[in-house]
Amino acid sequence: MRFLTAILGLVFCSGLCAQEMNCHVQVNANQIEGTNKDKFNTLASNLTEFINTRKWTDAVFQEEERIECNFILTIDETGSGDSYSGNLQIQASRPVFNSSYSTTLFNFKDENLTFTFSEYGEHFEFNENSYDDNLTSIIGFYVNIILGLNFDSYSRHGGSQYFDKAETIANLARSSDDPGWKAFESDRNRYALISNYQDANLKGLRDLIYEYHRLGLDEMVQNVEKGKSRIYSNLPYLQEMNRAKPFSVTLQLFVESKLDEIVDMFRNSMPNEKKELYEILSSIVPTQTNKLKDLLEE
Repeated sequence: MRFLTAILGLVFCSGLCAQEMNCHVQVNANQIEGTNKDKFNTLASNLTEFINTRKWTDAVFQEEERIECNFILTIDETGSGDSYSGNLQIQASRPVFNSSYSTTLFNFKDENLTFTFSEYGEHFEFNENSYDDNLTSIIGFYVNIILGLNFDSYSRHGGSQYFDKAETIANLARSSDDPGWKAFESDRNRYALISNYQDANLKGLRDLIYEYHRLGLDEMVQNVEKGKSRIYSNLPYLQEMNRAKPFSVTLQLFVESKLDEIVDMFRNSMPNEKKELYEILSSIVPTQTNKLKDLLEE
């Protein structure tokens, strides 16, 4: 089984302290004609430096503990001056304890990317307690979302302070004219995202993130059946939360990011268990039933 065979090998500590993020930034400006592409290479380089060298937490990270992530900016329109718009794909992963396997923590496409960047390629500065620049606010927002999820996956509600920081960033940005920060603008924008992570009706999702990763995946390295059982027993809570908050963006993101993993993990389980999982997952992501069909096979 692809999932199980990937869980092997030990991760050894190098003893070297490092910043929290190991982010790879790409800028795709192929749709923009007549623009100096070196400018966008500089943008990618400066964003990489900004994310990877800034100290985002008070925690001590070893080099191998840095959070792997990708920020892919696709620019499809230019505005006046040095303004641009497009979308931003954010991906982050977490290693499974004592293994070479990594699991997806976060995978989201932000359709409301707007920013300014001059040809002189200024370096970025960020203050989480003020709204000075839309691009750094967007990046800071998503870094804190990733940190919140990462810390939640290791200790129950361990990421609360980072979700609070993301909420502060969103609240400060809401007074701007930049899209993506306001309520009722979209059910899949930054406002909706942080509102869902902070929603009392969805508190169980953060419990599930801990149970799934720390008591499920991490446990599977030592005891496959015990870890699988923990995951299986927690997945029904997704359906309960979906009834309380139908089609929540954070529930959908969790299921979408884990879909292939869960199907691979339980494809050889008992038919009644697979049927239950199919019903739970398809109720949250009904457009993904094609990926779930393996759970219906005998």
